[in-house]
Amino acid sequence: MATTLEDRMVRRFGAGVRSWLDGLPSLVAGLCRDWGLEVVRPFSGGTSHTLLCRRAGVPVVLKVTPQPRLSVQEHAALRAWEPSPRMVRVLEADPARGALLLEGLEPGTPASDGPALLDVLRALHIPAPEGFPPLSERVDFVFGVLRARYPGDHDAAHAKAARLARDRVTPTLLHGDLHFQNVLDAGARGLVAIDPRPCVGDPASDAVDFAYASPDLREGIERMSAVVDGDRLAAWCEVYAGFFPDHPSRADRTA
Repeated sequence: MATTLEDRMVRRFGAGVRSWLDGLPSLVAGLCRDWGLEVVRPFSGGTSHTLLCRRAGVPVVLKVTPQPRLSVQEHAALRAWEPSPRMVRVLEADPARGALLLEGLEPGTPASDGPALLDVLRALHIPAPEGFPPLSERVDFVFGVLRARYPGDHDAAHAKAARLARDRVTPTLLHGDLHFQNVLDAGARGLVAIDPRPCVGDPASDAVDFAYASPDLREGIERMSAVVDGDRLAAWCEVYAGFFPDHPSRADRTA
């Protein structure tokens, strides 16, 4: 059964989000009027309502969230990454309404595993600016998602991940949710990351999904170690293994 926008938003923000949903058509209409947008179709999303639009015939993406703080943080991160072609560019922002207007990417298909992913990691890991939450906060959120998705005892892995997040490593600005659905093909421009959950901490934590893309996890870690610390990436892969229950690397543990 398809998940509705209301289902996704209530699961993420609680029942109180329904009042925001009631006003969503008016909010979108006002943003379309102010920014000269024509809605083409909606996208799915967990923390925002996202719509493919056109402005003067050019594809753009409108994102609105019931938590303006999320929009403010994403906007700040996109500004920090603005010099890089490897991150989507922000065109307009209205923090009070929790709204961002982003460039549209064509063809916009999700990335596949390949060397270009290393360029994405290299480009995104810049010196940590002020004002972003620490990786430890993101770790706590991620393990909440893990417990909801795969019920079980994840306490030991959570504790180890929390310790990793507190280790003294040179912190960088992190994407925070870097997986293949959040890296898109932008044609001649190459791969471009979208939808960050920015935080500050260990750059190796951003490479976990890319390492697990390899059937041989050790090979995946070795490939990613060209841009992040391979030993630390291996440790992050271990604590996040619960998200990859069907990966061949877990066969020996679950047999």
